[in-house]
Order: sequence, then C-alpha cells, then structure tokens
Amino acid sequence: MRKLPLLILLLLIFSSFSVSTNSNIDPTNDPAPSVALPIDKIASIKMKEAQKILGRKFTLKEKIAFKIAQLKLKKGLKAKEEGRSSKGQTAMILGIIGIACILIPYGILASIPLAILAIVMGSQAKKQNKNDGKAQAGIILGIVTLGLVALALILVIAILATWDGWY
Repeated sequence: MRKLPLLILLLLIFSSFSVSTNSNIDPTNDPAPSVALPIDKIASIKMKEAQKILGRKFTLKEKIAFKIAQLKLKKGLKAKEEGRSSKGQTAMILGIIGIACILIPYGILASIPLAILAIVMGSQAKKQNKNDGKAQAGIILGIVTLGLVALALILVIAILATWDGWY
C-alpha cells in the first residue's frame, strides 16, 4: 500500500520529462540538470517549489497526487523515527517487569538482570533521542528496582541478624 504513493510521485516526476527526436543535441551540454532530492525534502517541499524544480505548473490531478504522496511520505518517515525509539520502549517494559518480579517469590533473582538491562537500554535510547520519555522511564524503573532489591536484601540481613533461632 505504501508503494502506491511512491509510484504516483515517480510518475509525476517522470511525466515532466519529454522525449526529443532531434539528433543535433549535444549530450555534454545538458540544459536541465537532474535534481536529486532526499525523501525528507520531498515530504516537506511546497507546491510552488516542486513546480519550479519540474519547470511547469501541475494539473489539478497532479497537485492532489503530490499532496497525497507527501502525506504518505511524512507518515512513513514518522513511523521510521518511532521505530528508532523501540529501545526506549523495551527499556520501559524491562523496568516494569523487573519491579513486578520483586513481588514474586524468588523473582528477585530475575529482577536484578532485568533492571540492569533496562538501565543500559534506556541510556542507549537516550543517546539516540534526548526527548525519549519511554527511555527515561526505563532508566528510572531500573534504578528503582535495584534500590528495592538492595532494600530487601538489607531487610533480610537485619532480620536474620536479630533472630535468635539459630540453635
């Protein structure tokens, strides 16, 4: 489904080229050099700029197709950017599972590596995108999990130290 807007855009661009049968044209002296635009530039270009690049006015059908193609490109670029933040989402999920494992008997053994992984993956995601809230949540949940594990360990040691039932 995503190929359709790109096909329309390519047809729009290639429809502006004309085929000349004149054999007197010098191929080294190209009057209209080809312009290569990146996809993010095409997604944000204005209609008048596109018309200037192609050297002609668009018909109504071409204008509609161009706008639809731009919307699809923007949606695809946004989805691609969100795909990068999957490390942040993974970090947050690992942090949540780590805290939940503390409540399960012997689950504390699983919560320690989960918390460490949440902190590491959250830090990596924060390096890629400083505004990633899910990565920040993963880091915080990992730190809280490690803190609760340490608190539980101190509590168990204190209880065992004061217990007189060893003999």
